[in-house]
Amino acid sequence: MRQFPDVAIIVRSKRNFANIGKFRIIGSANPCRRFIKVGAPVKDAVLCLLQNGFTITEQGNVGVFFRTR
Repeated sequence: MRQFPDVAIIVRSKRNFANIGKFRIIGSANPCRRFIKVGAPVKDAVLCLLQNGFTITEQGNVGVFFRTR
């Protein structure tokens, strides 16, 4: 049985582009879950996700991160 990938979608805040405005996690974003919350800096979440096997599949004001299990 195949497992589904982990996906983290991060939308930058309209008021402050450096912070998270919205997010959605499908599957798991461990151990980065503590960095992914509204108002938190985007860069901390992105660095953690990349260091833990996620790949950026889209950029701009919406970041989509993907990791196969």
